[in-house]
Amino acid sequence: MNKLLILLIAYLVYMPCLFSQMHKKRYPFPDAGEYKVLKCDFHQHTIFSDGQVWPRTRVLEAWDEDLDAIALSEHIEYRRFLDDISSRDHNRSWELAKDAAKTYDVILIKSAEITRGMPPGHLNVIGIKDANAFEKFVNKKLRNDSTNISAALSEAKKQGGFIIWNHPAYPTKDNKSTWHPKHEELKNAGLINAIEIVNGERYEAPAFQWCIDYDLAIIANTDVHSTMAQKRAHDHSKVMTLVLAKDRSEDAIMEALFEKRTAAVWDDKIMGRENVLKPIIINALDIRFKRNNGDQGLFEIENMSGLPFKFEVLEVPNDLRFRNDVPIVAPALEVAALEGNNNIKDASLQNIKIKVLNAFVAPKKNLIIDIPVKM
Repeated sequence: MNKLLILLIAYLVYMPCLFSQMHKKRYPFPDAGEYKVLKCDFHQHTIFSDGQVWPRTRVLEAWDEDLDAIALSEHIEYRRFLDDISSRDHNRSWELAKDAAKTYDVILIKSAEITRGMPPGHLNVIGIKDANAFEKFVNKKLRNDSTNISAALSEAKKQGGFIIWNHPAYPTKDNKSTWHPKHEELKNAGLINAIEIVNGERYEAPAFQWCIDYDLAIIANTDVHSTMAQKRAHDHSKVMTLVLAKDRSEDAIMEALFEKRTAAVWDDKIMGRENVLKPIIINALDIRFKRNNGDQGLFEIENMSGLPFKFEVLEVPNDLRFRNDVPIVAPALEVAALEGNNNIKDASLQNIKIKVLNAFVAPKKNLIIDIPVKM
């Protein structure tokens, strides 16, 4: 077989890999007033720490998951495959993924995970300039030694990094979240900016309350090590952080993180501060009364987001009637409808008060908002 024929066969075998179609399921959110609602996962791993995939794969998965931004937060202290990979550069996974990120229009934020014993545990540093700078703070004889953690996090702060306390129940002896004096010290020094209240399939209610009590940003991440498909097979639903950003850029994401314009999505629930949840939900739901026969018609709820909503109607105008004694379900990207009567004359807009049963502003406190109804 001549060389030209061999090359042709090789090309025909390889070509489908280059030009095969890709598909993704959209998970949209309309703009929340002046802000873009960006879908982010700030905690992912590749083979350059203890993950199981190549960095470029994380970008393709992000496109498939309809994410706007990801962070490859490789462990500084732990490199499982170091004997198999020649590079000791802690920035290498970012370098290998950045071109694919441009191709697939995924915002790739340079990050690292500082992995120490409890307290304070593991912390992601997001939006840093150079991950190699953290190597000098590692005790080579005892890699989980947290003695100089303040110095390491101060380096992150100097680089403009945003610091997230990851999975606060791990590593602990009793597998429970505990706020230690060390966390108080780091918070007061500006060396903790957020807490990961959801890590994969695990939600920590105490951490949600700490974010509120200590004025920290609310974060949810996958901490994916396997493929995203394997991860999603075990998780209840999408896990991600929603960020209200002024535009779709890394700079805008970082500004929003420091301003705490974030919400956690997990198990078809959304958790965050009222000033963040309110514009997301009001702009996701288009509620209207459609007259079809005099004063009779349909009370319609269109959900324009990828997140389903369930709510109770607490108050309605006197002359608007529909069945509201049971919760109303607004599935993602669908229109729900109830028969009703509308005797309101010459009114283009009215408000109803709703309690959103899968939106939380505290661990056991639902969001209650007034939302407009088009008449």
